Amino acid sequence: MAELPVLSSEKRPALGEKTETFVTFWLGSFLFGLPIAEVIEINRDLETTPVPLSPDYIKGIVNLRGQVLTALDLAERIGLSAEGERSYNLIVRNEEDERVSLLVEKIGDILEVPVSSLEEPPEKIEGLDRKFVKYVCQLPERLLVVLNTREILQRSG
Repeated sequence: MAELPVLSSEKRPALGEKTETFVTFWLGSFLFGLPIAEVIEINRDLETTPVPLSPDYIKGIVNLRGQVLTALDLAERIGLSAEGERSYNLIVRNEEDERVSLLVEKIGDILEVPVSSLEEPPEKIEGLDRKFVKYVCQLPERLLVVLNTREILQRSG
C-alpha cells in the first residue's frame, strides 16, 4: 500500500490560514479522513461479539473498558467493496455524544489541510455512495475523501 502523501509546499497552509485537521485511514485504495474532533481514540483488534438480526454493516458490539459500543464495518456501510481485513477500531462520537466503533483496514496519519482546499464531492465517486462524503481534497498523489459522520451513523431503514 502506498505511503500517506503529504501536502506539497504550494498546498501547505499559510501562516494564519484557516485549516481543518483530519485523522486519515485506508479502506481498499481509498484514503479517507474524519475530523479529529470526532475521533476519540484508535484501537487494534478489539473482540467483536456478533448481534443477531442486525444489518449487514453492523459487525456486532465491542467492549471498550466496560462500555459497550456498536461496531460498524465502515466499508460495507458506505457501499465500498474493500478487500482487506478490518483490524483497526476508530472510536468516534455522534451528536448525542454516543460512541461507535468504525472498523477500518489501516490507519494513516493526522493531516492538516487548508479549508480553502476542501471541495464539494463530485456527483459520482467510483465505488462509493456519495451521501456519505462531506468533502474531497486533492493531495499531490491521491484524493482525500472526508466522510460525513452524521450520515454514516444515521440508522438506515
